[in-house]
Amino acid sequence: MGTLKTAHRRRRGTRESALRARPDQYPIGADDIMGTVRATLDRLPLATTVDLLLLRLRGHIQLLLPEIEAMDWARHGQDDQIRLVAMSARDRLNEEPKSGPAVARCVYAQELACICRDLLALALADEGADQQLAVITPNPLCRS
Repeated sequence: MGTLKTAHRRRRGTRESALRARPDQYPIGADDIMGTVRATLDRLPLATTVDLLLLRLRGHIQLLLPEIEAMDWARHGQDDQIRLVAMSARDRLNEEPKSGPAVARCVYAQELACICRDLLALALADEGADQQLAVITPNPLCRS
């Protein structure tokens, strides 16, 4: 997949007045993201590695969300759907299980991996093309 270099935009009232940062300032490493997703979804993560996976997944999601929100989804009539996707992802980030069995944190990591995979697909979408939101193949591990 390689590295997707996109520009972060700062919002100042409207999308049209958004300023672009240097395009190479925050590259999205699609291979790195998918490597983390695969490591999390291939099998239930070990309790000893789940904290590292959670840290990486949170970082990937926090990098992808501004990229997706900066894209011109309204042009294709999908702005409301993307806003709901971003809000749902942020809500799920705040619902990390703090106590309970270790398996709960492992399952939570898999849920974040599904969110991360879906956000990456949106970030890689060509915003200039006339396209609908892709129907992502459901994964039995992902309840989203």
